Amino acid sequence: MRHFRTSTRKAFALCAAAFLASGVPSTAQAQSAAATPPTDEDFVLLQLQVKKYNLRNELRGYQTNNGVCVDLADMILALDLPVRLDKKSRRATGWLFREDQTFTIDRDKNAVQIVNTERKLLPGEIYDMPEGWCVDVKSLGGWLGATLTPNLYQSVLKLDSEQPLPFIEAIERKSRAARLRGDKSFDLSAYPQADTPYKTWRAPSVDVVARSGVRSNQGQTQLDLRYELFASGEVAKVSYDARLASDNAGTPDTLRVRAYRKDPKGEMLGPLKATHVAAGDVEMFSGDLAGAAGIGRGAFISNRPLQRPTRFGSTVLRGVLPIGWDAELYRNGQLLAFQSNRDDGRYEFEVNLVYGQNDLEVILYGPQGQVRRETQSIPVGYGAVAPGKLEYWAGVIQRNRDLINFHDPPMRPETGWQYGFGTQYGLDNFTVVGANGQSLVLNGKRRQYAELDLQRTLGKMVLNLSAAQELGRGRAYRAQALGRFGKINVQAQSFFIDGGFTSGLVQEDDKAAHSFQLDTVLGRGRRVFPLSAGFQRTAKSNGQKVNEWLARASLVLPRLALTGILVHRQVYGPQLHDESTSVGLLANTRILGLTVRADGKYRIGGSRKGFESARMTIEKSLDERSDLRLEAEYDARQRVTEFQAGYVRQFDKFSLSTAATADTNGALGANVALNFSFGPDPFGRGLRFSQNKLARRGQAAVTVFLDENGDGIRSPGEGALPDVGVTAGQFGASDPTDKDGRTIVENLSPYEQVLLAVDESTLPDPFLMPVKKGLVLTPRAGVTSEIELPVAPTGEVEGEVRGLEDTPRAGVELELVDQDGDVAATTMTEFDGFFLFERVPYGTYRLRLGASSAKALGTVRDLGRTAILSPDATLVEVGIMRLQASTIASRDDEPSVGGSP
Repeated sequence: MRHFRTSTRKAFALCAAAFLASGVPSTAQAQSAAATPPTDEDFVLLQLQVKKYNLRNELRGYQTNNGVCVDLADMILALDLPVRLDKKSRRATGWLFREDQTFTIDRDKNAVQIVNTERKLLPGEIYDMPEGWCVDVKSLGGWLGATLTPNLYQSVLKLDSEQPLPFIEAIERKSRAARLRGDKSFDLSAYPQADTPYKTWRAPSVDVVARSGVRSNQGQTQLDLRYELFASGEVAKVSYDARLASDNAGTPDTLRVRAYRKDPKGEMLGPLKATHVAAGDVEMFSGDLAGAAGIGRGAFISNRPLQRPTRFGSTVLRGVLPIGWDAELYRNGQLLAFQSNRDDGRYEFEVNLVYGQNDLEVILYGPQGQVRRETQSIPVGYGAVAPGKLEYWAGVIQRNRDLINFHDPPMRPETGWQYGFGTQYGLDNFTVVGANGQSLVLNGKRRQYAELDLQRTLGKMVLNLSAAQELGRGRAYRAQALGRFGKINVQAQSFFIDGGFTSGLVQEDDKAAHSFQLDTVLGRGRRVFPLSAGFQRTAKSNGQKVNEWLARASLVLPRLALTGILVHRQVYGPQLHDESTSVGLLANTRILGLTVRADGKYRIGGSRKGFESARMTIEKSLDERSDLRLEAEYDARQRVTEFQAGYVRQFDKFSLSTAATADTNGALGANVALNFSFGPDPFGRGLRFSQNKLARRGQAAVTVFLDENGDGIRSPGEGALPDVGVTAGQFGASDPTDKDGRTIVENLSPYEQVLLAVDESTLPDPFLMPVKKGLVLTPRAGVTSEIELPVAPTGEVEGEVRGLEDTPRAGVELELVDQDGDVAATTMTEFDGFFLFERVPYGTYRLRLGASSAKALGTVRDLGRTAILSPDATLVEVGIMRLQASTIASRDDEPSVGGSP
């Protein structure tokens, strides 16, 4: 009985097809009967199908002597065409898909006009039927610039077009946007996890940046050649990376090498449960007051979460900054800081954190127009360390020394060996205690420190108390608070020194300091206006007092990020009084087709008025692969302004730029830069070249195949699916798969989980569906993970649910559970208890009640029915399922597939 609902249309279509097949008129007969209107017996109801989409609006139509006609008004509604149909004036006017594609039908003139071409309507093109104008699908397809193919067997009218269709593009944009928005709230642990085991040997991926230039000034000519190679791979089941950089003469200068492993789950080294182990060129943490953060050659181990702040209330972001690259820092969308190319090949930002979520993003801009994003999210507040958990870190480094130097490094006071360790323990959900110890050389003298910390969450505020002892000298104490009151974030701290105390975080002449800062965000959605205001007062050991006021305002729009900074500094003390005021500007915008980035700092008061620094970069895209680049930079130290004009060309395998320079001292120059990456081809084709950073980012080699039996495993004979897109969470999508069903997803952030999934809008058949909603991958730098995504044909499962009293139950939530225990589909019963699961991939499923329905009805969840969808059974009728009462109805235990309660 219930099967009648889903098969009525198909049965009707079969009869219609049989009627057409019973006798096809000859050409002469068709011509003579072309204008004969159809009758009620010829009525058909079709569903419009475009690509994988079955549009909701059904089309009324008729079989005619020459084929099929459909109601024009229904087609206008289905395609959302801007066409006005006026039956009184017997005219239809508007445009088709593009505003320049104007369209007019005038029945009184018996004419149709597309743009400037008008012709007479032929007999049989339009029929006047009770529903309205019924237009022959061949003629209608010609007017639309598409092909309309009726399939009476399936009651479908298929629309094919070589040109993009606006309404389909809108659907796909909304679909992609929904996936992007949803990724942030997905519980990725609920999805299948892809495993990429470490290997004894994995050939490295290598990023190459090379630049050569010539500069002439006052009759002297200087040639420069610089290059940088960054490689990452695996050896002995350990990740490694290496950076080789040259000096300006092209001679190897430094070589940094690091061997490491990271595991976000913390399952390394047995009872140590380490998340990060490294040796070579590594980083060292500091305490809140003691020691100093540092970089050097040594070793490091920790079980802290990989994105834990380096210390309370702030964190340090470090990374590789290749030759000629710039870096911008954003916090929650607000532009905070900028750094240009540095000699050490690193960027380093110290950023204050606010209460709640801190979405930090460093955007790197390359000289060839490259844009790279490195993101992390740091929550501040409740549950910093889980109750009963001990977090630790420990390390030893030789500060400011690379693992391998090709010449004697310059003498610096902050060198020598540094040792340190730190621990934190969660007492409960609101309290964390910690301790750390440090030993390092600072200002030419070895110093040892011990520190204790206490964190306590009080409502929407986190309080941190720190006390540090420099052995043999004095002590330092600090109280910090981060909180939120309404829409205002509050940061406050106070510290003072008892005796002599010096560290990398406390200056030698500091005696006490107190600060207070307020942050808020005005506006909402895509237009926000972050504001900050703060004050700091510092007392020096020589009696001086320093007052600093800070005001910062930002404007964040879809195409604009603008930040203005005002700093007023006042110094007074014995026989001293000095004031200075400076303003700063950071900007990143798109205007008139130009991309503009600018930063500058200007002193408007004090003894040294004028610009401290200023820089502006303007880029103009000529096409998808070419850009013009203009840059101007002022250096206050040398009192010189340099101008640069360049051309950038992006190729599939590399990018190339050339530029000419001039400055206000009369110097002229030119340079050329090359950027490319190479690594092993995951599909066994030797080397693969790319303009993307293969060594610094992760990749996924994805194969999409047709899983004909729905078991999720590629069996012999199961073919590939070409021209299918693969999405990678918020990172976007890959190129379509090739003829072998293969594609590569690049630019994945290392150690940040991402959901890889088939883009359903690109599947060639609407009755195909991914077997799983996606596969979660944890990428590793320089490593290409091999992933298979199965796509299977689909079927339907239907039946009826009756309650304990044997009456139909409406509004009951049902689930289909696959053999892995994952929910494959959900549905709700109708008023008479009928239910239907549509577009379910082939496979074996168990039916059960949704948790909320089972609890409300007081029944067991498992319904004791199994549905097996296959090519031989595309529609499974499970019949009437009667709910069963049970005293264990609330139990979440799940029996095996096909089992019963």
